[in-house]
Amino acid sequence: MVSHSRHERPRGEARSREGFDDLLASIEIPTPFNIGDFCDRISEQRGRPLHLHSVPGISGSGAPCGVWIATEASDHIFHEAATSPLHRDHIVLHEVSHMLLNHRSIIDGIPSGNDNLFPDIDPATVVSFLNRTSYGRDDERDAERLAGLIAHKAASPTRNSKAERSQVLRRLDDALSDS
Repeated sequence: MVSHSRHERPRGEARSREGFDDLLASIEIPTPFNIGDFCDRISEQRGRPLHLHSVPGISGSGAPCGVWIATEASDHIFHEAATSPLHRDHIVLHEVSHMLLNHRSIIDGIPSGNDNLFPDIDPATVVSFLNRTSYGRDDERDAERLAGLIAHKAASPTRNSKAERSQVLRRLDDALSDS
């Protein structure tokens, strides 16, 4: 099921580059990057708890690989358990991007047939349910773009001094450098 955003812009109207730059500048990214620490900072910034949940079997053909559920009191991000750490981080960044971009579903509660995937959440407390199965919508493309910008900023060599790099990266850098 694809939920529609209340804040969707007219087709073809992209969020401005300046808008993304301003939002990106307001996000505190931990060094070195760690998805748990990053989510803790987003939780502090938003003033509400953010919980990550690893769920087996959440993805598949036509099914989302990530879900953000906002309750009255907290945010919950669900991701496929059987995925790589890199993919998990990207899923989480995508769902956090929906939060930061103020995307909301137009449905209240968990859509029928999905409540068994999220047994720890009282459906009566759900105020927004967003999942993604494609990138054909402006809000999905915007969330994907912001997730990529956050990942790029987190990996930026200007943020990470040579002393903070992993031992493997330092050895590769030493082996491949001209000096």
